[in-house]
Amino acid sequence: MPLALTTGHQVGLAVTAAAFILFALASSFLFPRFRPQYPGGGLPAFIVVCFVFFFGMLTAVEVFGAEPKESGKEPVAEQPTTVEPTTTEQQTSTGQQTTTAPKTTTRVEVSSAIVVKETEFKIAMPSTLTAGKYTFEAKDDGKIPHDLAIKGGPKTKLIQPGGTAELSVTLKPGKYHFYCTVPGHEQAGMKVDVTVS
Repeated sequence: MPLALTTGHQVGLAVTAAAFILFALASSFLFPRFRPQYPGGGLPAFIVVCFVFFFGMLTAVEVFGAEPKESGKEPVAEQPTTVEPTTTEQQTSTGQQTTTAPKTTTRVEVSSAIVVKETEFKIAMPSTLTAGKYTFEAKDDGKIPHDLAIKGGPKTKLIQPGGTAELSVTLKPGKYHFYCTVPGHEQAGMKVDVTVS
């Protein structure tokens, strides 16, 4: 899946593979043409060079083929709050007089924003959340369109590469399956099971 790698990683793998292939071709076809006894007396050196190239290729695949490290959970930012003022009547009586004074209280409902990054073929988002109202800001960092859906629930529009879409939901305690609905993407790994407590 070279499409899922960054350009720098693709170049690193290509350079390492090219060096390995050039050495293999040269030692198979070019060197024996000029030295028919190749590797001859230099067999131990040839074996060492082969091992160096072999382990170099393994290391390159490990380094350049690895996905970038995620820093745990994505940053959670607070969205503007919704304030609903309510008025209650409070009666006070002192002897013969009765006065009514309005008392105002506010109920605050907070919506947390979660940044969700989608690439080929991975969804990067927290796997544990607390119950509440969330706005998932899905960003397509890949090279092909994706979307974000909750199994049995709402989904975003199809997001073009570099684009974003929002998915606002209220999550109750339980398990939720987030995935990409584009055919084949969920099976390729674009899914995350989230536990809400």
